[in-house]
Amino acid sequence: MAEVTFSINYQTELGQYLCISGAIPELGKWDESEAISLSTTDNQVWTGHISLDQQHKDFSYYYLVKNHQGVVIRKEWKRMHRLIIQDSSQSVYIHDNWIDRPKKSPFYSSAYYDVLFAHRTQLLINSNITRGSKCLTFQTYAPTVPKNKQLYLLGSIDSLGAWIPQQALPMSYIGRGLWHGTVDLEEIDLGSPNLEFKHFIADSHKQGIRWEAGDNHVFSFDPLAQYDEICLGGLFFDEGYYAPRFAGAVCPLFSMRATDDFGIGDFGVLKHAVDWAHQASLHVLQLLPINDTTFYRDKRDSYPYNAISVDAIHPIYIDLQALPKLKDKKLQQEFELEAKRLRQSATVMYPEVLALKERYFRQHFSEYGVTTLETKGFKDFVQDNQSWLYPYAAFCILRDRYPNKSFGEWGEYALYDTHKVMDLLEHPAKKSETAYQLYLQYTLAQQLLDVCAYAEKKGVLLKGDLPIGVAPHSLEVWVNPELFHTDRSAGAPPDAFATDGQNWGFPTYNWERMYADDLQWWRNRFSRMSAYFKAFRIDHILGFFRIWEVPKYQKSGLLGHFSPALPLEIGAWAEQLGDIKNKEILIFPNLTKTDANKIFGSYLESLLKQQYLLPIEGEENYYRLSHGRQQDWLSLEPQISLGGRETLQKLSELCKEIAFVQDISNSELYHPRISFEQTNLFASWPIERQDRWREISQTFFYESHNELWKHTAYRRLTPLLECTDMLVCAEDLGMIPATVPEVLNKLEILSLDLERMPKMITSNGWMSLKELHYNSICTTSTHDMPPLRLWWKQLGEAQGIYLAEQLPERTLTVDSAQENIFTSIVSAHITSPAMFVILPIQDWMSINAELHQQEPEEEQINHPEDANQYWNYRLPIDMIEAQTKYKHWTQGIRYMLQVVNRE
Repeated sequence: MAEVTFSINYQTELGQYLCISGAIPELGKWDESEAISLSTTDNQVWTGHISLDQQHKDFSYYYLVKNHQGVVIRKEWKRMHRLIIQDSSQSVYIHDNWIDRPKKSPFYSSAYYDVLFAHRTQLLINSNITRGSKCLTFQTYAPTVPKNKQLYLLGSIDSLGAWIPQQALPMSYIGRGLWHGTVDLEEIDLGSPNLEFKHFIADSHKQGIRWEAGDNHVFSFDPLAQYDEICLGGLFFDEGYYAPRFAGAVCPLFSMRATDDFGIGDFGVLKHAVDWAHQASLHVLQLLPINDTTFYRDKRDSYPYNAISVDAIHPIYIDLQALPKLKDKKLQQEFELEAKRLRQSATVMYPEVLALKERYFRQHFSEYGVTTLETKGFKDFVQDNQSWLYPYAAFCILRDRYPNKSFGEWGEYALYDTHKVMDLLEHPAKKSETAYQLYLQYTLAQQLLDVCAYAEKKGVLLKGDLPIGVAPHSLEVWVNPELFHTDRSAGAPPDAFATDGQNWGFPTYNWERMYADDLQWWRNRFSRMSAYFKAFRIDHILGFFRIWEVPKYQKSGLLGHFSPALPLEIGAWAEQLGDIKNKEILIFPNLTKTDANKIFGSYLESLLKQQYLLPIEGEENYYRLSHGRQQDWLSLEPQISLGGRETLQKLSELCKEIAFVQDISNSELYHPRISFEQTNLFASWPIERQDRWREISQTFFYESHNELWKHTAYRRLTPLLECTDMLVCAEDLGMIPATVPEVLNKLEILSLDLERMPKMITSNGWMSLKELHYNSICTTSTHDMPPLRLWWKQLGEAQGIYLAEQLPERTLTVDSAQENIFTSIVSAHITSPAMFVILPIQDWMSINAELHQQEPEEEQINHPEDANQYWNYRLPIDMIEAQTKYKHWTQGIRYMLQVVNRE
């Protein structure tokens, strides 16, 4: 039994008190309502006591503040404190420091301490301490100690080297960036003045020292002589200006090749990609989402952001070569011949590849599955993941029973019911199919865990991608419909790449309902993702500030609005515009009579008779559409007398000729239609009204919502970031609210920066790479835009201007060899201050002319303006060739990174 005293300095206000919540029963087992209360005599130094048995001498905990009603009003950043008590200690005193979000908090992520600066955990015993002696323990966070070095402690007492670096105490690594060191308390004069100490990083010979920044740490022992062990916790190595930089590559897993793949990249191919990245000194491999999207079983399922489950891994990524060969040798040969055919395709033949892999794995399951189903590993996997795994298995069974039908058409299963689902899974006729689905996900999970561990050993960080939405027909919406708004779709306002805006088809989140259970759906999602990835990209992080919502009855992204937002009644808008004779000119699609004649010609009179078009009282120069719902127009039966399908298409397009769009949740409120200035209707307005509109639009879209969206982002992001150790990276491109940089900076979420898409207005339309801030990821392009070679081609006459303004020191001309131009562009990026430079693999290939094996247009993965995009890009070379036939390219990347100290 050990008596433990906690002590921490924390200034509270009247009515507030401190508590400790921890992993052990004595501290409530993370239940904050059971956290132990501390006491104080001065509202500054807080102490508490617990008794521990021998089983609980290594545990984690954190401090929190409650008000007089027992409500938690503040807590520390994550669960950072850890106590390891010596076996012989009977009385322990812990002097803690309150831990807020530390400076350079990205360093305190699993990306850093598990991969980039990984160390093997071990608790070294100080040979100078005799068993049973009293001891002084130091626990210090230092997450950026290189793999070939360690942390040392130097101080004013002999046992800490007496300020002689060669006699400093080596500390041992105990995980999560935390280092542990112990000295004999018997050798310390507890009556002496304050103990001073400082940390440094060096090799095993104490050479190549990097001192921590800042003043010495100071500690006073008085009056602590009665304790067997004193522990100083909550210490941090002051990183100062230390700013390590890394490079990486983005490559969708489906795009990768190997000499023996089945027509698509898979987890086996990913290992080869890790080897290539390691050889090139690239420390990051960023993937697109690998969640299961299987629903239609055609090219529509190639869209990786249209997940049917946020937990299930896509079966198409299974590495069949890692499985035992089929016992049916003839069938094995047939499969391999088909795989060879698919492998030779220039692009992914998605439906054929999926069908082949499913047929193969079903055969494998019939031959080998029974044995695996009885293993402890399989049973543990099912037990640990049953909350999503059983619903997923049922979803797959019903999806295949009702092809191409959403769950609303699944009869008695249309509404999710746990009892019905379990009855289905346990039905004798479905037991085998249930086992197959569980076995498939188990195999995928084991393969992904294996490649993740392999990458970590190589020092390569696998970075995942968190889609902003889920498919409307997904398992998530079926099981938890209350968490989603299914009457609307998420999308994005227009930009240079998608002038019509974007309508992704995903339902938006019901955040208020999610808050009701403390964002548990999100917490579970982050937790399961962290089993595989140490870093992830939040797709469209702007959606955590506000999401662009498009009503289900509209197609165009232009007809959406932000949520949350501050819409007004139409009368208020009309008053701001002035000179509005009839509000119908604002809330219905309108066109001038001249335009109506041009568009509909001889059909105009019939459209007026059918009341598809209506006159507007008081506005004799305009017609309005009878309604502005695009999908309703397109669903009408075409009439030859009205111009057939073409007329319905025109009416649908004319729905965009509207000044204000109705709020989806409150029909009395309206939002200005984004980009209305580019419509024919706007052009027909009087100049005075146009000027007032521009003022309204500028204020509404760029000023009025800043505080609302900032508050919304903090409320959503803060609790989620604090529940994960993954490195969090943002995709913050597009129409960016003014407060986004402030929020990302405060939360230290890495932003995404592109030279061609500056986030502030610049004189030449390009960003200065030299001025990037450290907490950012710099890239040359994304999968949603032209890669480097295509961008350069499309730059046209501006090529010379770019070279003169962005690369003036490199003496290049537009006639220079393209690989030299691209090498210079890449070199400028990797020279930037950004923490990470992660380029699409196509852009890394641009620096070597031998790899210009595809047309520039073929290298673009996605065209966001195309709702029917086929995501089937494949690299022209395989990942083994990258290390052999093209090793000079790989070595060239390594050399470039060495030159700029980014390796």
